[in-house]
Amino acid sequence: MNTENAQSETMQAPEDSASARAYRPRLMFYHANGKGSGSAARFELVPACGDREGAIFLTLAQQKSVATGTNDQGNRQHATFNWQSRVIVKLNFSDLCQMLLVCRGQQNAIADGKGLYHDSRGATTIINLSRQAEPVPGLALEVSRRVKGESDSGTRVRIVFNAAEALGLGAVLEQSLAVVAFGIPRESAPNGVEG
Repeated sequence: MNTENAQSETMQAPEDSASARAYRPRLMFYHANGKGSGSAARFELVPACGDREGAIFLTLAQQKSVATGTNDQGNRQHATFNWQSRVIVKLNFSDLCQMLLVCRGQQNAIADGKGLYHDSRGATTIINLSRQAEPVPGLALEVSRRVKGESDSGTRVRIVFNAAEALGLGAVLEQSLAVVAFGIPRESAPNGVEG
């Protein structure tokens, strides 16, 4: 395919797909370590739309394998994470505001360390975000979930964001509040008439 044809095909893409490509609703953090005890976190923004409230879905996964090999020898295998046994929580507007109090330094932990309590038909989940100074200054995010009716089914995933990551995460969460509350505004036509 020559360049001219590629450009004309790109220019004919519908506006919706172009705006969808420009919108990136996912933020990832990978914290692997050599002991295999690391974790990963994914924040996924779902805008409010119509009568549906927006939210951020937080997905946490424990490290599954450690990195092996080297780049120099060409056999580098990156660490992996157990996304099949992940923990997913839905953070609504109020939850995000509680987290922002900690991100901004106005509180040391959510609800004085008690965390956010999410109760569903099948499980009880506690989400906590707290400031820490040791061993790495930053924010510690921990999610624990217990399936109802099963005594040995508890899951706990923890990830620590260093000071720079905590600053960025706080800024992203703050910027997301408007989208969680009101959605993504449509571009309006001249004179305020929507098309």
